Amino acid sequence: MNPPAIAVQALSKRFGRRLAVEDLTFEVPQGSVCGFLGRNGAGKSTAIRMMMNLLDPTAGSVTLLGLDSRRDHTALKRRVGYVAESPVLYEWMKVRELARFTAEFYPHWNRRRVDELFDRFAIDREQKVRHLSRGTQAQLALALALGGDPELLILDEPATGLDVLVRRDFLESIIQLIQQEGRTVLFSSHLLHEVERVADQVVILDRGRLVRSGSIEEFKLSTHLSLEESFIDAVGVKERP
Repeated sequence: MNPPAIAVQALSKRFGRRLAVEDLTFEVPQGSVCGFLGRNGAGKSTAIRMMMNLLDPTAGSVTLLGLDSRRDHTALKRRVGYVAESPVLYEWMKVRELARFTAEFYPHWNRRRVDELFDRFAIDREQKVRHLSRGTQAQLALALALGGDPELLILDEPATGLDVLVRRDFLESIIQLIQQEGRTVLFSSHLLHEVERVADQVVILDRGRLVRSGSIEEFKLSTHLSLEESFIDAVGVKERP
């Protein structure tokens, strides 16, 4: 039996007296698309940064693809793709230069896929990164993350900076592409309709604590509520755009 793509166990992070993430435990099955849902400030980005070994946890552990995210960090770099909410890109480079530079870090770089995504997103390869809009920079970061052919893709608010229609197409097209190949995606969002449209699993976080997790279908069958109603029931607020 395959291990879960993501296994988070009793994960906590304290900043001074404030607990940003508290005793977080959940699993994401391989081959699923999981929405990591919560209001702004719920602790999603902090949890993701700990998953990616960018932030040391106060307590707990994370396993990605059966490997310890801290001990096996080097091995995981080539198997896990990650796009931060505000990706750090070398702004003085042209797009094609950045793609060539990034490819050097991956033994199985998928140039055809990157070119297809550049065309799909209408990214000018001769443009310097600093001259791209925030939304286009997000698309560029995602295309580069997919170039490494990751088994697991972790996206932190990946569509930030895109307008509503582009945002919807962006998420649906990329997640469809990944899911067709049996890969796993975890993406954070505070927008319920966005998660419900593309995800089959959901993890709901509030004030750093897990309030619910599981398949969206299980949610609906067990609670007889929509995802939005279940979210409101869990955290006591309506979705805010």
